[in-house]
Amino acid sequence: MTYQKTLHIFASFLYSIGQITQGLFFHPYQTMQLVVREKVFFWLTLLPSAVWVVARLIWGLVIVPLVRLVFSCSQTGLAICQLIPFFARWLLYFCVLWQLILLYLLVRFSYAFFKKKS
Repeated sequence: MTYQKTLHIFASFLYSIGQITQGLFFHPYQTMQLVVREKVFFWLTLLPSAVWVVARLIWGLVIVPLVRLVFSCSQTGLAICQLIPFFARWLLYFCVLWQLILLYLLVRFSYAFFKKKS
């Protein structure tokens, strides 16, 4: 296989992942129906969990230390320092609810499509 063909396959793969990711975020019902029917990219059902893990790593290792360093949260009572735990909880709840919706739709469509065939 040539370099250009490999590059095209990789770009196509990334494009497909991007399209399904966007679909799972903006219209999960239709996208999950397509994923279950086509039997591809099942692993993207766990996307919200992966988003939360990556965001938690970036949050804990980069954002919180940077905000605390720049704004000196221990010495002042700035509002941004009190918002850090709020945004962390909001992101956690969002990812948990998104994950629950995707798992529910996965079970629902899997049951509907596989029940038809038997």
